[in-house]
Amino acid sequence: MLLLNESQIDFLVRHRRVIMITGLVIMVLPFALGLRFGLLSGFMLFSLGVYCLCFRNWRSEPGVWMLACLLTVTLGPCWVFFEYLQWQAIFAPAANKPGRVVTWNQIRLSVDAGFALLIFAKTMRLVVTVAIENWKRTQTRRQHSRI
Repeated sequence: MLLLNESQIDFLVRHRRVIMITGLVIMVLPFALGLRFGLLSGFMLFSLGVYCLCFRNWRSEPGVWMLACLLTVTLGPCWVFFEYLQWQAIFAPAANKPGRVVTWNQIRLSVDAGFALLIFAKTMRLVVTVAIENWKRTQTRRQHSRI
């Protein structure tokens, strides 16, 4: 199922602070400890928390669907492009350069980018679902107010 159900949206919105703080901690740790892992995942987790903060009144606010549509239009192509780059990075070097040595830094970056893309996919599912569900609720309210 591509869309989230209402309980999944509510779970994300309810835990937005935890998501944001966890994302900040994961983003800061690479700098504090000198690691080269977690920056991308932390940033995507923090951005998911920010979007959940924006959608905290997704059931009652009638215009949230417009923000969600804007985010879908702007984030969708970015997500597709990043997915393409991730898959290209995994498969293209092996096909073009036989015998290439893969270093530990490349593996860490690929794993971090993979987790970031999974979080980004969850964010896209949230944004599209909120756009659709809030639009339906807005249309229902508009029809009931005309009667």
